[in-house]
Amino acid sequence: MTRATMEDRKQNFHQDIDVRGMRGDEAIDTVMHFIDDAILIGLSRVRILHGTGTGILRQLIRQYLATVPNVKKAKDEHVQFGGAGITVVDLE
Repeated sequence: MTRATMEDRKQNFHQDIDVRGMRGDEAIDTVMHFIDDAILIGLSRVRILHGTGTGILRQLIRQYLATVPNVKKAKDEHVQFGGAGITVVDLE
């Protein structure tokens, strides 16, 4: 990857992603690329909006995040900012 490509990715990257309404496999694929890019860019925190905190997407995403070595912690967003419908991911 060239330096220009890296800078372009960094400028166009958003720290939040919305996977509500996606099928499980589609959501996991999207989250995988999102987390890879966040790690590559060097971000320390990102947010994944997956909807209701009791849904299957939350469970699938958390299971995936537990397998990523660069993920320090994955937790629910503060209740005032979306609660269990959003996972906040702290990266190394």
